[in-house]
Amino acid sequence: MRHRSSKCTRQAAGFSLVELLVVIGIIAVLISILLPALTAAREHANQVKCLATLRGISDAANLHVNEHQGYLPAAGHHWDLVGGNLDPKGLSDEQARRYDYFNDGGVLRPVPITAAFAMATGVKIRTDTRAHLSEDLNRPDIRERFRCASQTVPMLGLSQIGPGWIAPKEYSSYVFNEALMGRREFKPDRSDPIQGLVVKVKRPYQVFLAADGLPRERKEGEVIVIPNATDHETLCTFVELTVWGPEAARGHLDYRRHGYRMNVVFLDGHAATYYMNDDGLRSIGVSEGIY
Repeated sequence: MRHRSSKCTRQAAGFSLVELLVVIGIIAVLISILLPALTAAREHANQVKCLATLRGISDAANLHVNEHQGYLPAAGHHWDLVGGNLDPKGLSDEQARRYDYFNDGGVLRPVPITAAFAMATGVKIRTDTRAHLSEDLNRPDIRERFRCASQTVPMLGLSQIGPGWIAPKEYSSYVFNEALMGRREFKPDRSDPIQGLVVKVKRPYQVFLAADGLPRERKEGEVIVIPNATDHETLCTFVELTVWGPEAARGHLDYRRHGYRMNVVFLDGHAATYYMNDDGLRSIGVSEGIY
């Protein structure tokens, strides 16, 4: 009995220190091998989700076009307004049918772009006062519609600007095409601005609608629209030609989010991923493809 008890005691002693260190080392090696694969798998899933979110924005854009006489939402800096005011008359929309508006202290103003897209899909957003609209733009269900899973810190941006006026701020992981949806300056060779009328766009497969991006210069509350200086700009020439300088323009682009790649959805509805080098950015039309 004494012999049998001693043997059981020795068996219950467990691993020796050397054996334990070997096991820990093996686990550490396995983790170091598996962690990059897990990270890559997570990013791939986020990429797929991001592209799906962009396609959802495209679907909302199509609904808006169908319900608003062929127009996309108004977005960006608006110029050459009729009467100088950013209201239905100023946007040549006297019947208030092209765009959605909210009551801003007694003046009808175009709603921020995330509100316009959400409303196009049937989401209820209050437009009776600026305060109510701002509260609704903060709702989790609205923010999720415009959030990229790979963006670690959601940022507030701004999509509507007029003379002496700015719209309520909104959360978006994406930037939008001001050249496509803003009221641009009149030019001698152009009878009127595009201002979101889809049928006027010559090559919709080339013109971007929304893309991974940040408020200008990565600053909270800055604009989330990409403007244009000429009628033949891509994202590559936007960086080169912008009046703010290349560094400020690059601040719109989130190089780290998807590992120097960006997801884009075009006006014709197709979404794709591009490397953020000159060749990739040159493939994404801002004003290039519109006229």
